[in-house]
Amino acid sequence: MPHGPKRLRVLVVATIVVVILILLFRVSVLNQITDLGLSSAIGFDKPIRHKIWQTTKLSPMSLEEKDRRNLEKWDAMNPKWRHEILTDGGCDEYVRDRFSKSPDIVSLFTGLKDNILRADLIRYLVLLGDGGIYSDIDTESLRPIEKWIPQEYKDVTNAVLGVEYDTFGQDPAPALLIVQFVNWTIMSKGGHPLMNLTVRNAIRAIRALAEKQHVSLDHIQANFNDVLASTGPALLTTATFEYLSKATSTEVSWLNVTGLTAPKLIHDILILPVTAFGNGQRHSNAGSPDDPAALVHHLFSGSWKTGSHAFKAMAEADHQGADP
Repeated sequence: MPHGPKRLRVLVVATIVVVILILLFRVSVLNQITDLGLSSAIGFDKPIRHKIWQTTKLSPMSLEEKDRRNLEKWDAMNPKWRHEILTDGGCDEYVRDRFSKSPDIVSLFTGLKDNILRADLIRYLVLLGDGGIYSDIDTESLRPIEKWIPQEYKDVTNAVLGVEYDTFGQDPAPALLIVQFVNWTIMSKGGHPLMNLTVRNAIRAIRALAEKQHVSLDHIQANFNDVLASTGPALLTTATFEYLSKATSTEVSWLNVTGLTAPKLIHDILILPVTAFGNGQRHSNAGSPDDPAALVHHLFSGSWKTGSHAFKAMAEADHQGADP
């Protein structure tokens, strides 16, 4: 074992190597962000931005009374958080401004006419571009956001996801995953590599869907399976496992998150048990909205359950018993 000056030199060299590796990682992250053409720098090392993002096709004044009450509850329960509500046109404006250096993203998003693909994609884009929390308009805030992350994880958490359902290793219905994360509520720092990867994968999937149907972006007809895999929670889940596997140099899969009864930090992603965001469902051992672990309640009143995005048997099984 080295002693004296020799040992000191070894320690100095080791320290320098560690610092270089950290810098290389951060440069890699910044390069990923730059590739997506963000119009201003993202402070990835800063705290999660205190901003709540929600979207609605028309003005918030056109929403049903229960949705307006939920908007007010988000504000009342989180007074230190800025609340941004983007209309359909506002989403286009945001993408044009925030991703002005990436015309391919702008043209793809503004060229999409499928409401559900757009609604899914914009949530990842606002989290990548600015960060904060995205939550569907038909969600209810049950606990202040400050209580989402346990104290021991606050300084090391860069994104928060919640389990939607868990089959506990059993074969799921066709096109579903063994464990899946919700995409109706997501927290992330701006510029996070997970959001970058999710956006990239979604863009590839949307383009592939258009090619498969031999149509332009504005003529895509996406069914339930298309949405799930192209922009929905299945896409987010697979991107999460991909990111965490690369970040930890180990294989991260459903095996790492099944049966959660408490928040679990993997690398810099905090995974919450199903009751946090998926409460009120009659599966996956989900608790009720009155459970102390429940943070956000999803009312499942989104329009994507009708028309060309109608729930099939697998979707009905997935959300069986959800509160109306």
